Amino acid sequence: MRRWWFSIHKWIGLVIGLQILAWMVSGLYMTFVPIEQVRSEHNIRKTELLDLRAYSNVVPPAAVATRLIGRVTRLELGEHLGTPVWRADIDGKPAALIDARTGVVLSPLNEASARRVAGQDFAGKGRIAGATLIAKDPPIEYRGVLPVWQLVFDDEGATNLYVSPATGKVLARRSAVWRTFDFLWSLHIMDYQTRDDFNNWLVIISAAIGLFLTITGIGILVYRFWPTLKRN
Repeated sequence: MRRWWFSIHKWIGLVIGLQILAWMVSGLYMTFVPIEQVRSEHNIRKTELLDLRAYSNVVPPAAVATRLIGRVTRLELGEHLGTPVWRADIDGKPAALIDARTGVVLSPLNEASARRVAGQDFAGKGRIAGATLIAKDPPIEYRGVLPVWQLVFDDEGATNLYVSPATGKVLARRSAVWRTFDFLWSLHIMDYQTRDDFNNWLVIISAAIGLFLTITGIGILVYRFWPTLKRN
């Protein structure tokens, strides 16, 4: 019985040990690489913010609402490519970009506008090699709102920027560092599909087995190295 128990403990330990190794490797990478680099924040171009106080004759919110179809739930005054704009949410979702000076609806952005947004945002070395409007089945590296413009850069980091055609905002920045981080994150939380559920049963059961093996392993060590227990 004792030999059988030691054998079971050994083989289960080998299997769960592979996952523990994945936890250690992924955890080391995630603590070693700065999160700012993962998010490509070092490649965001620093620009002077537009002083919106200088624009006193903007189109009023009530007039903006009349130009849109649906129930406007939020209006935000901001800037887009150096122009004051209203960003509107309709039924709780980002939906429209309006020139705050003229009231002209600018969205959805075309490819040329999306390229300008990405080019203004990206401060790294590289140029835009391609642009694609994604309406369905996005790549696994992007899990946000659709449709979205994907701007591919030819830099060493294989950077992709994702620009909203509705608001003109950069929704995501992806690079080789981010993709490595994301893959290791999926191993760390054992969610290989959506990569955002760290409370799934697979990781809970694996952690419980790991804890059980650790406790019983300590017991086995005590048994092996304590002669009094062997004699009894």
